[in-house]
Amino acid sequence: MPKHIILTSHPAAGGKNPQPIVWGAPEAATRGPLVGTPREKRRNVIGAHNGAYALYRALAIAAGQLSPIHIPDLTNTAPVETIGPFPQWGDPAKIVSLDPWGHLVSEVFAAQLAAGWDIRPTIAVTKAHIDMPELQQAIAAGRLKPDGKILRENGSARVTKAAIEPVWYLPGIAKRFAVAESDLRRSLF
Repeated sequence: MPKHIILTSHPAAGGKNPQPIVWGAPEAATRGPLVGTPREKRRNVIGAHNGAYALYRALAIAAGQLSPIHIPDLTNTAPVETIGPFPQWGDPAKIVSLDPWGHLVSEVFAAQLAAGWDIRPTIAVTKAHIDMPELQQAIAAGRLKPDGKILRENGSARVTKAAIEPVWYLPGIAKRFAVAESDLRRSLF
């Protein structure tokens, strides 16, 4: 493993030009992919993929259990529920702390993924059943009646869950907090 630390804020050595981003574009393909992995020469954002789980990835690599150049297989990772798009997704002033298109990476950027780009989803959407004692008690007391669709007879509820990693659009964040973008970038660095 190389000993040199590569910061994603530095341009790739001899790399390609970063993929442009049009934040607030009305569709993901027009906005462009958010590319932040250190090994990707087209990166256009900084950060750590997997949020709080980035530490576990680092531990797996340090322990020799995961290749540092591992790219996850995004086959069959399309969201199980359609979410959006909504008008505010196309307004760069409305959403500045997440990527509203983050759950559609495997669909929208399939060609880039097939070409070997390392683009990662920032939203995972799944369905689940949640067992809550409060619901079981409410059914037993007659306050709730299971409909069989959302609330089942056994008191479990069918839900759609989304795990969302933060994605910070720094020009929008700076504007919201009335600070200079350059001061914000310098403070983050």
